[in-house]
Amino acid sequence: MLFGEYEHQVDAKNRIRIPAKFKQELSSGYYFVMGNSKCISIYPAENMEKFVKQFEGISDLDVEAQEELANIFGSVYPGDEDGQGRVVIPKSLREYAGIDKDVVSVGMVNRIDIYAKVERERIRNNKTHGERLSFLKGSSK
Repeated sequence: MLFGEYEHQVDAKNRIRIPAKFKQELSSGYYFVMGNSKCISIYPAENMEKFVKQFEGISDLDVEAQEELANIFGSVYPGDEDGQGRVVIPKSLREYAGIDKDVVSVGMVNRIDIYAKVERERIRNNKTHGERLSFLKGSSK
């Protein structure tokens, strides 16, 4: 499982190092995906399979659904690390998430979400911890 929050940076060649605390969960490979909010999600290979299965029942004849699938799956990129353990964040995903230099990676149990540091701070300051717990308790019914 993926937990914790780590600040790091994108280098001049748009590469990051995945925080060491997350590496074991990603040992079988991983994928970058456009996240639900203004972030980039990283799914370990086995969790990516579960993510994809959610969409298997969508008809090939449903044009609008197929267009949405193209947007989702068009944003999926494999995490190909170099010999130094760095991985390039695709330009389209960096632009979507507003990532320039400073980033925050957050373990989300089955995935990692990468935010621009300013976006993560905005989210963090948006509610108190108690408000978050109350919200989550209400949404888990």
